Amino acid sequence: MIKKIWTDPVWSKVISVGIIGLLTLGYTKFVSVTEKVTFREAFNKILEIKIEVVYVILALVTYWVLKFVYRKIFKKEKAYYSLKQQKLRSFNKTTDPNTGILFKWGVFFNYDRPFISDLTAFCTKHGDTPIRFMGDSCSIQGCENSRQRIDKHAVKNLIESDLIDRWEKIK
Repeated sequence: MIKKIWTDPVWSKVISVGIIGLLTLGYTKFVSVTEKVTFREAFNKILEIKIEVVYVILALVTYWVLKFVYRKIFKKEKAYYSLKQQKLRSFNKTTDPNTGILFKWGVFFNYDRPFISDLTAFCTKHGDTPIRFMGDSCSIQGCENSRQRIDKHAVKNLIESDLIDRWEKIK
């Protein structure tokens, strides 16, 4: 419960301000007792503490340097996907030789089982630049791919079947 509250962006700030406030009040009470002054005088004395700008700049530079060193030396970035998963993720497009339709997709994993997402079709019969399908057909009038519609669910099923077969062969 506390971990959930602490990771919340608003409540973590509320808790940290509360902790700083309690520490300030505790230190004020300590100063008022040890120096035998009123609580108000001790609080005003704490508020009047002067810190030179050089020390603030030095502290900020030290913080940035330590943060940089920590990230470079101690915190190595781990790859999100394993090497086998990265290899399978490179299988993300295919072209149907009969129709000239280019299919592109993203490969993701759900409990170590691959699936595809964002299946997009392109017509490659219009020069070097593939034209994205509008709906289920080519958007260029007169193109043979504009007259035939593709069934994205069937294509997705075929691609995922091939993907799972490739995954089993890699393992």
